[in-house]
Amino acid sequence: MNRLSAALCGVAFVFAAPLAAQEVDSAAIQRDVTILSHDNMEGREAGTRGHERAAGYVAGRMAAMGLRGGGDDGTYFQAVPLLRVERAQEGNAIAIDGLEQFRLGTDLTLAGSAMQESGSVEAELVFVGYGLDLPGRNDLDGVDLNRKIAVRAYGGPRNLSSDEAAHYRSSIAERVAARGAIGLLLVWTPQREGVQSWERVIEGANHSVGMTWVRPDGTPFSTSPGLLFSGSISAELGRALLAGHEFDYDDLVAAEQTDEALVPAFPLGRTARVSWASTFSRMDSPNVIGLIPGSDPDLADEYLVLTAHLDHEGIRPTDEEGDDEIYNGAMDNAVGVSSLLEVARLLSTAGTRRSVLVVALTAEEKGLIGSSYNAANPTVPAGQVVANVNLDMPIVTYPFADVVAMGAERSNLYPAVEAAVAGGGLTFSPDPAPEQGYYTRSDQYSYVRNGIPAVNLDLGWANGGEEAQKDFLANHYHRASDHADLVDFTALARFTAANFAIARDIANQAQRPAWNEGEFFGRIFPRTPGS
Repeated sequence: MNRLSAALCGVAFVFAAPLAAQEVDSAAIQRDVTILSHDNMEGREAGTRGHERAAGYVAGRMAAMGLRGGGDDGTYFQAVPLLRVERAQEGNAIAIDGLEQFRLGTDLTLAGSAMQESGSVEAELVFVGYGLDLPGRNDLDGVDLNRKIAVRAYGGPRNLSSDEAAHYRSSIAERVAARGAIGLLLVWTPQREGVQSWERVIEGANHSVGMTWVRPDGTPFSTSPGLLFSGSISAELGRALLAGHEFDYDDLVAAEQTDEALVPAFPLGRTARVSWASTFSRMDSPNVIGLIPGSDPDLADEYLVLTAHLDHEGIRPTDEEGDDEIYNGAMDNAVGVSSLLEVARLLSTAGTRRSVLVVALTAEEKGLIGSSYNAANPTVPAGQVVANVNLDMPIVTYPFADVVAMGAERSNLYPAVEAAVAGGGLTFSPDPAPEQGYYTRSDQYSYVRNGIPAVNLDLGWANGGEEAQKDFLANHYHRASDHADLVDFTALARFTAANFAIARDIANQAQRPAWNEGEFFGRIFPRTPGS
């Protein structure tokens, strides 16, 4: 018996009839996408008037459909206290012994953390490979990182599931910081290039703005508080750093093509002098929250949280006259928020046994900040939040035929997802791009880290999906061309119908949502007592 069969053995599930896409109000979705991605919203960057305007619109839509306020003091808004970290024009520099020909902004990127507005250090560089800590494998065993700068590679062994591999990649900062590292640099390799080009990294670094949320005592939230800065180094600089060592850059490239991806850790024998300078500013930016009360007295005090991020990249001024400077973010993620609103309307009409919180999140683009805050500071008792379903940038530019349900098989949410997918005439596919690490790059991961089972439904690569998705990612993702005219609204209605069915059946299932026995994320992120 496989893990899923064992998890479902002896449990009966009854699901309502599937919703036809024709029952979805496609005109309302199209109107919402068009409005949220209009130039008037100024790209909806967290903390700006454009995002405030978009948040007001979403709150108005929630009120019009009869949702109760689920935010602070019964309003539709949860104020998220933010610390904005903007890279200063001057005061940022890296110099590495013997490698003076490499330059910041061309061969290196650098960003200060929220821990210290500016500063400078001189520290040794230590190569840590993939920095993994797995059963039977600890890349950091015996490695001295105290007051050192860790240099790491991207990737890991192929025997990890895509979700687990994504977790280990995204959490390396925590592991090296726990061992005393003060900085973290990522060396570019062909594997990383397959995820994002070096040119896009340099382009993004020139507009670097980070954020985190602030605790009541005024301290910034961080999972790796000892790290003062981070950055990336080009393949050419990576080759120079590893030159002359027993394990060099060519060995690293070869190792990342193997199943085991065995890479040693060792001092690089060089010292770096790093200076960073940022401008800190404080602001609030709202999560927008609507509430659908549950109808079953035995389940109404359990909450399913439906999420989609409202923010995008804002305005990026250019030097060229006539250039489009507004990053409208139609697909990322006006599509998700608009689908979320329609799912909320349908759920409100149908009624649910559990209560449902409908949350349009802020500051996802700054590092999942709005969801991190909401998961750690829910507006209902923390122990009563039982599951999360997240909608983030389904690339609905084509008539999709299959879906990827990230995280679904890890909990007893799977039957609801399976029924919704089958009822919509769709098929399941495995994650076609595991190297992207989507499960830890979107807001569901914030809830997972707080012990809450979560699902993200995305589109697969069948029926032209691979070509369509790669085209969007290459030409429109985080670019000014992400406009509403890219959206196939017939496909979006079908996607919305599937998400409604998932949310409805999770909200109505008799069993409390829970991780499967022995499940990876349930083990590493257990719920705290009383939650």
